[in-house]
Amino acid sequence: MKEISLISTQAESYSHRAIKLFLYKYIYENDKSIVERTLEKYLGNRFADVYLKLKTGQEIAIEIQNSKISPSEIINRINDYNSQGIYVLWILYGEGKCVASPKNPSNTKRVKISSAEKILHRIYGGRVYYVNLDIHNHKASLQIPFALHFSKPIKKKLREIFKTRYESYFIRDSIFTLIPSWKLFCTEFSGYKIARFYDKNLKTVLKEKIVSIYNKEKKARMKEKRIMKAIFGVLEKKYGQYMIYYAIIELVNECKIDFCRKIINSIQKKIF
Repeated sequence: MKEISLISTQAESYSHRAIKLFLYKYIYENDKSIVERTLEKYLGNRFADVYLKLKTGQEIAIEIQNSKISPSEIINRINDYNSQGIYVLWILYGEGKCVASPKNPSNTKRVKISSAEKILHRIYGGRVYYVNLDIHNHKASLQIPFALHFSKPIKKKLREIFKTRYESYFIRDSIFTLIPSWKLFCTEFSGYKIARFYDKNLKTVLKEKIVSIYNKEKKARMKEKRIMKAIFGVLEKKYGQYMIYYAIIELVNECKIDFCRKIINSIQKKIF
């Protein structure tokens, strides 16, 4: 990526300014549906880091978060924008103070996530957007934004909230999802107007793969234990046990696959 020269103020860090300028420039250059853009646009009682308007007339406020923020403040900002009909895209600095541990575009076991990351994961339907950068001599070189899906560890003792003197965090497994392009779209999810990239929903992809393996093994007249073994043999390395088990329960409830009650009860004991 190209380097961006940084001039910061006391109220704005180098990293925050770099990410803001990068997104302002690069999203606009790669998404032809954008007809208007502004840095630090005042919207009601909020200043959007980046403001975009699409050909459809839809407006997007991009919130770039580097410092710590509470879930309640995230909800308040979204509600303020939504009340004006504005969609919100949140992007976190993967090495900033807003995250409980550094985030990178890779599958990682047992990472710490903050309460802010947890609430954004729910609001964005199982994803959190991040961007990282390298800063040398007041110049920043940025990487392409990426998405992470967080899944609970299979060990129940690791799913609780952990607290230190200064912060609290959750333990999760992170699964990297590629963002295919810079193009944005607006949607509503969990009662909020959000803007996001065109990355695929990881759970949806997983469920499609499980159904495909299930149908193939069922056609070959494999026993249910062999079918489970085949599913985990193909998918466990990427998705982890908890996410696969949870997806299987959802698929059974949706009548897309079927397992005996003994297997279902065993799965439920593992994840609930």
